Amino acid sequence: MSLHVGPQLIDSLVEHLTVREVQLKWNPDSVANSDIGLITEVATKFEVVAHLEVTKTGVRQLVSIAFKENMGSDELNEVPYLDVEGPLNPYPIPEKGETGYVVVWNKHPLSVAAINFDSLHVIPPYLIGEEGVQITIRGLPEGVSGFLKAARTLLPPDNVNVVDVAEIEESVLKILTPKQLEVAVFAVQSGYYENPRKITKKELSEITEIPRSTLQEHLSKAEAALVEWAVKTHLSK
Repeated sequence: MSLHVGPQLIDSLVEHLTVREVQLKWNPDSVANSDIGLITEVATKFEVVAHLEVTKTGVRQLVSIAFKENMGSDELNEVPYLDVEGPLNPYPIPEKGETGYVVVWNKHPLSVAAINFDSLHVIPPYLIGEEGVQITIRGLPEGVSGFLKAARTLLPPDNVNVVDVAEIEESVLKILTPKQLEVAVFAVQSGYYENPRKITKKELSEITEIPRSTLQEHLSKAEAALVEWAVKTHLSK
């Protein structure tokens, strides 16, 4: 079988690789009237600066925190969806009314919803504080759309702003060889990258009449090139 990359095939690949970045904002009143407000009752600043571990049931977060007067880690630990796990070694957990860093396990439904979309990333740092909440999410269109639907059910945002839509068609044509692009487009269209996969490498090899080892080499190099591009694009933000 002879593969040919035309505009429609490129569009098919680009559609799967279009990265969208969206900011979601909740104003102070919305936060105060939600369970997120339990955090602002304890702290004037709860800034997630890093995700230390991400699982299907929650996120281990490194948090820069400013406790309110007479409030501390014990009160934060009483928030139903948070578990205070400890300090950021070698620093101690801040005392009541003080600032510092803590490690928490966050199992809020909104955090879990974000985790369950494989193509979605919540980008630290983000702040929960007296001015409300703003988070940035980045991912493929279906992941972003799915999370927005979940957010509107769990905690409707007051503002949703698409800050960047990066069409990477030109980049794809630069970073992949024609043969890598041909094989990658066909693999995408055939459902190879769906979960669960709709086709195996062996079947792809038989349909395209490309030896399995050669097809594997094309796909591996294409995947590596796209991952490298995605990482460099993220680091340049």
